[in-house]
Formats: sequence, C-alpha cells, structure tokens
Amino acid sequence: MSALDLKDVRKVYGDGDQKVVALDNVSLSVADNEMLFIMGPSGSGKTTLLTVAGGLLQATSGSVVVGGTDISGFDGRELAAFRRDRIGFVFQAVNLVPFLTARENLLLVRQFGGGKIDTDARDRADSLLTDLGLADRAGNLPSQLSGGQQQRVAIGRALMNEPPLVLVDEPTSSLDSELGQQVMELLTKEIKSRGLAAVVVTHDDRILDFADRIVQIVDGKLTSDSSDNSSASPSGR
Repeated sequence: MSALDLKDVRKVYGDGDQKVVALDNVSLSVADNEMLFIMGPSGSGKTTLLTVAGGLLQATSGSVVVGGTDISGFDGRELAAFRRDRIGFVFQAVNLVPFLTARENLLLVRQFGGGKIDTDARDRADSLLTDLGLADRAGNLPSQLSGGQQQRVAIGRALMNEPPLVLVDEPTSSLDSELGQQVMELLTKEIKSRGLAAVVVTHDDRILDFADRIVQIVDGKLTSDSSDNSSASPSGR
C-alpha cells in the first residue's frame, strides 16, 4: 500500500471558453518513507496537485487514495476529519495564529474536531519543539520568532497528529540559502525518523539534494519522473 496514489486526476476550473485545465490526467504514486519533490514553473499545476492530494480541493475526475483510503467521494465534513487525522500540511505562508505561542499553535491541532489538550498532547508538543530546536521558544508568539523559526513551528504543527502523509508547499520560498538548508535538514530528519511520506512542492533547486525522487509538471501534466536522483540518497542527502 502506498502513502498516496493519484490515478487519472483532472482538475478543471470554470467552463466553456473560461475553462482552465489545472491538472490533466495526472497519475502518481508515493511510497511510504519517500520524499517526493514536485517541480514546475509558475502556473504549472504543482500547488493544485498538492491541494487535491490533501483533500483541500476535490478533483473534477479521477481517484485520490491516501494510505489505502479513497477520498475522492468524501463530502466536506468527511474530508475535514480525514485531513485532521491523516495529513499534515506545511503551507508557503506559515499561517501561524498570531496571538498564540509556538506551543499553543501546535496544541491547537489537537482541538480540531473536539479533541482535548491533555497531558499526552502537551508532551507531544513539547517533544516536537525540542526536536525542532525550539524548546526555549515554546512561549514565544510568531512575531517574536524569525522566519526560519516560524517555519519550524509550522513543521511541528504538521506533525502534531502523527499523520502518515505530509504535504509541503514551497518551504524555503521566504528563506535565504542557509536558513532554507537548515529548515530542510530538520524537515527531512523529522519525516525520515518517523517513517512518513512527504510531497514537497518547490521551485528552489538549492534543496533538490533532499529529494528521493523528483517529478516535473508543466501545464498540468507530469513530464518527467527522476527516480534515480543522483544527488539524493535514501536519507535525503
């Protein structure tokens, strides 16, 4: 069983003369413990692919199977519950709640769907912040954190519910080369140490050595699949 399987997925916006095909019969499989990178020019469909894979958008046609569960026919409530429990997201804009501390931003995930912030949840948040080098920043608001630290909090938030699949949108777009490398090293370590799968959308060729596999997308179509990324190893480096 794969962490993610897309089969003949199409996503069409509008209709008639206004119709835009964002994804054109895309088929893709992501294995457990795999770091898959998706690259492509602006407007190529890479972010749409990520949002369809994560159930934030529904495909016009085709199937989306996450960890053996076909979510293609789920309604909004079912998708929300599935995303909460089975998928972690790291968005390009980190989207941290500005009036909550780093620790509270992680704990908030447990409250979605009526969950409780209990001792286990607090221990989980503290453990993640420690792993991400943020133990001494747990009580800081996002405005008191650097860009790299905010991105690390976003990674911790994505991992809070221990999802088998993590989807990451442009994790280094607002970071310089050094900070981008640090964030990717931490992300790769956390993904690999937990045996998770990750799909990373990026246009940043400085971080491609972290990929197990690289897929190119142009005009909504997958154009190449580099399964033998010469600069990547199973550990992502």
